[in-house]
Amino acid sequence: MLVLQPFLQADLGLMMFKPGKALLGELALMSEGNRLVVMPLPKELVNVPSGKLKRPIFPESSTSLVEDDRLVAFFKQPEVQKRLGNFYHWLERIPHCQLSDGEYCDKNLTFLDCAVGAIRLCWHHDNQERVQPTEKGREIAKRNFLLWGLEVIQHQLRSSHPVTLPELCWWSVVNGVYEHLPVSIVDQMYGVKPKPTAKVLTLKREADERDEADSKALLIKAVKAINITVDDEPPAMFMARPKEKAWHSEKYLKFVRSLPCVITHKTEGVVAHHLIGHGEGKMGGKAHDLFTMPLSADEHQRFHHDPKAWEAKNGSQLFYVKQTIKKALELGALV
Repeated sequence: MLVLQPFLQADLGLMMFKPGKALLGELALMSEGNRLVVMPLPKELVNVPSGKLKRPIFPESSTSLVEDDRLVAFFKQPEVQKRLGNFYHWLERIPHCQLSDGEYCDKNLTFLDCAVGAIRLCWHHDNQERVQPTEKGREIAKRNFLLWGLEVIQHQLRSSHPVTLPELCWWSVVNGVYEHLPVSIVDQMYGVKPKPTAKVLTLKREADERDEADSKALLIKAVKAINITVDDEPPAMFMARPKEKAWHSEKYLKFVRSLPCVITHKTEGVVAHHLIGHGEGKMGGKAHDLFTMPLSADEHQRFHHDPKAWEAKNGSQLFYVKQTIKKALELGALV
């Protein structure tokens, strides 16, 4: 499949394509003497460059998250945007004017911000849209905004297919932004039935917990990894020479491994690195499991190869351990 920019010749009743010499032969082999199907570019491929497509085409679906307006408020959250990156870096990869009508288009491209998202326009259509905004422009801008978020999430999850709602929720948990999910989405995931909007006569029946369940509370409870009990007067405090105990928790280590690497931000192959040096890891023993941070396997190996050089390049381990503990407290993993 090839993605090509059309050039309309209205006076001649022609539409021209310019594949270039290299792709012209590819186009001839593709046609095999038969006709070719010309179709609009799928929304999921709006920012791919012209040329041969290197990934499968995604069919339109009525359940596509690109059409789910509930995600607009979620993607607008500052904490969510920090994890998604720069929207305009994604938008500038769109190589054409999105309001091209087959008539004149200026060769220079720019952005036009809308109430939701932004749209890629040539200077000519940018001037027109600023003077008289159109519903089509607003819809394209919103679609760009949703496509950006979903494409970044798909890339971070290393998925080969469009993001599904369960995958979106998993991404929000891994990145610590699940509390910003719209209630309707969390309700859908937990099967919580929507409350009736009008008073209607209903027959009494046995209570169904899905009618009264608080989906957000269920999600927060599921995310929590471990509870820490505080004893302000532990027995060892009254001993002359108390024996030191190391704090171990496989549940907390599992939580740390679920976080992105603090250096590479990779989410696969992450290990819980125990603090070394700084008064810890004495006599061949590991530090408390609380003093850990997520590192990718490669980064973990680089650290152990030369800890001093690693800290000189990336900073003190203490900072990353503190950030990990802070993240655990913020997400409710430690309570």
